Amino acid sequence: MVGCHAEACDHLAVTYDATSGMAAFHVLQVGLRSRAGTVPELAALAVRDETQVRRDLEWLAAEGFVELRADQISYSAPEEVVADVIRRRTSDLGAEVLRRLADLTEVVGRLPDLARDWDTGDAGHQDFDVEVFHGPEAVVDLWHVRQGRKPARRTDVVLPDASRLYVADPAMQAIWHEAGRGDGHRIRVIASIADGVHPEAQQRVSEELEGGLQLRLMERPPSWFWVTDEETVALPLVWGESWPTSVVAVRSRAVAGLASWLFGGLWDLAVPARSVTASWDPLLTLMYGGATLEAASRVLGISERTGRRRLAEAMDHYAVTSMLALGVAWGEARRS
Repeated sequence: MVGCHAEACDHLAVTYDATSGMAAFHVLQVGLRSRAGTVPELAALAVRDETQVRRDLEWLAAEGFVELRADQISYSAPEEVVADVIRRRTSDLGAEVLRRLADLTEVVGRLPDLARDWDTGDAGHQDFDVEVFHGPEAVVDLWHVRQGRKPARRTDVVLPDASRLYVADPAMQAIWHEAGRGDGHRIRVIASIADGVHPEAQQRVSEELEGGLQLRLMERPPSWFWVTDEETVALPLVWGESWPTSVVAVRSRAVAGLASWLFGGLWDLAVPARSVTASWDPLLTLMYGGATLEAASRVLGISERTGRRRLAEAMDHYAVTSMLALGVAWGEARRS
């Protein structure tokens, strides 16, 4: 592998712009399909300049996707590499959490394509148990098929668009609730604030909370995905879709582990729906995540007047007189 110090590798990864990064992943996909063993061979297959292909490979080597020794190339299984990229790029959920999560979701979103290319390039080797569903109900169908095959004890779901689920199908809802009951069983859902406060969703929200589901809300969940038992992860074939019509389930502890890590980070940023013990902290979490005072108050099950009172209490607590100053003081307190 082309050597570089950790700081230099990190710098290379950060400064490689988005366009160049897309080109490098294209080179990687050609390599995974063909298993081209040398730089000249890969450049010819990719119809790219050899110098540029070498530069792309050096970036990919720094990220761990390939190993490069002179002109010789060897490839790593994408699932392990993506998991390692996640671990290396994230050491905490501090001040840069939103930027870092956006970066991670982009990497995770490339996984289905890379996995297919890896299998195409080595037909005799299967690293993934992969199942793909298509259609307007692919999200629901995939979960129920997997649940019928092997019931999950713990299910975590990010649901940016729940509008199709405002009115429950009683039979499906009974199966859903049953999956969350019992010792060691749990269902957690992160939904959008817009869905959490939508008038037509209120009965469904009440039914889910009464059924034992844990529900948290945030302004803009990055994409639909779910993970069960830290073993199986479901991703949209197009990362970022809020209700995908093509989804892939991958049974892999490495991939499910990083998806669980990502879910945990988002869960910490979200706030419980209809929290009756909320103070100014969850209110400010929502507001500095992009929610209005009205929307944040509705999420927490309080009136807008109560929300304003809690903001006033927070300003008194931090001895500030403006929302900007409150945000700074509150953010510093959370980091300390």
